Amino acid sequence: MLIKLISSGGSWLRRSLAKFTGRRAISSAIVLVFGTWLPCNGAEIAIHPLGEFTFIEVSGDLEGGDARLFAERTANVPKAIVTLLSDGGSLLAGIGIGETIRSKGFATLVPANSRCASACALAWLGGIPRYMATNAQVGFHAAYDGSSGNETGVGNAILGAYVNKLGLSYSAVIYITQASPASMTWLSADDAKKNDIDVKILEPSNTSSGYGAPQIGPSHSPSSLRAKVGEFVSLLFAVWSGPNDKVAAILPRLYGAHVLFYGRNLSDDEVLADKMKSINRWPQRLYKLREGSLAVECNEAVGACKASGIVDWVVRSPARNAQGGGASSFEYTFEMSDGPLRITAEGGSVISRLPTTVIR
Repeated sequence: MLIKLISSGGSWLRRSLAKFTGRRAISSAIVLVFGTWLPCNGAEIAIHPLGEFTFIEVSGDLEGGDARLFAERTANVPKAIVTLLSDGGSLLAGIGIGETIRSKGFATLVPANSRCASACALAWLGGIPRYMATNAQVGFHAAYDGSSGNETGVGNAILGAYVNKLGLSYSAVIYITQASPASMTWLSADDAKKNDIDVKILEPSNTSSGYGAPQIGPSHSPSSLRAKVGEFVSLLFAVWSGPNDKVAAILPRLYGAHVLFYGRNLSDDEVLADKMKSINRWPQRLYKLREGSLAVECNEAVGACKASGIVDWVVRSPARNAQGGGASSFEYTFEMSDGPLRITAEGGSVISRLPTTVIR
């Protein structure tokens, strides 16, 4: 069981253990870090296809076999957002899941009113990019012996090697391991910036009408179509704010074959051409969903949803020395005719606009 679990952590882990311990010391080191290896129920891993952004929810305590199980269940998933809700568990399980997330280029998310701590936070670090809601909690502490509760140097060496492999700074390694096993360092936006931990913060989305997208968390069913569409729209604007090459790679997978696009019936290729023209004109963009504006209504019987709201935006073109901004309403229609959700209608209008200015 110990050798199998080490294998699930990747060859780098075996090299790290060999570096910091002798061959005979490997087994005892693992016991020190994790305590007993009796069979446990482990984490729940639920997979929900939603267009190219397949949602994978990992919840519950992370146990020894969870890294291997996660890798197996996501083997055929090309693009995913991994939602993490756990108070921790096995260090190697968290690292193993994080390694799979990083190797496949999955994004990670800790949604509103949710907590991801200890080993869970290490898995979350593997995300490209990493998302967390403003009121979510991501917590770190040093590795420790599961039996005695004492901090373990070998465990921290393994943890440090993993964090370094992710490309994080020495400052991040120190930050992640600074709390004792009996305490927790809760990540803030300021701390993330100071320690070069790239995090995208998602604002909450609630409406007085009751149609605001429920957050994916302990109080909401992960199968809720409305919840997933709400999270999807929030992430859509995060993607739209990213580099042109990333947007260009994702856009073709979001739209149906035919789209009612601002009152015109267009093919998906025509929609993509229009979108590419826009991002090439304004290569630097920031779109932020206005708090409290998002409304989502769904007919789960036919797999269709409408999402509407307000987005505030700023755009910039260094080549043209120009920038602008404003606020716009938006409305998307999603349909699930062939399995994954696709955008089949898009509309909206500019509510207010800042004058386009020349950058001096």
